[in-house]
Amino acid sequence: MSGSQKYIKIIGILNIIGGAFYVLIGILGFLGKGFVSNEALIEQAGDSAAPAAVNTFLIVMIVIGLFSLIVGFLGVRAANDPSKIGPVFTLSIVSLVISVANLFVGIFGGNFSVYSLIECVPPALMTWCANNVKKQEKL
Repeated sequence: MSGSQKYIKIIGILNIIGGAFYVLIGILGFLGKGFVSNEALIEQAGDSAAPAAVNTFLIVMIVIGLFSLIVGFLGVRAANDPSKIGPVFTLSIVSLVISVANLFVGIFGGNFSVYSLIECVPPALMTWCANNVKKQEKL
């Protein structure tokens, strides 16, 4: 197993853990929201759009978690079998584009955080390593 394959495996495992965490938190958010009525959310936020915003946030959280799980499982699979690196390379590029877009939204929206910058590192590393494995496969 090459160094790039090892990194892909490590990042894949981290994606699986992070994705499971996001899905779990999203599901718990939906379950926990049942204890708070829509009227209480509206009263607390002073806005009738509050329940919809909470629902949207939780759905996005679950979708991001599922995407991370898929990338993680495909990454671990590709680390063990380099001939299956194509989907990992494609999804890592998509993940990198989303991370960079999130970074720019934070910068131009005035909500920049160091976490947004750090968030770009794993997809960039995954893309770079997947490209290396792809090149090795051609040799």
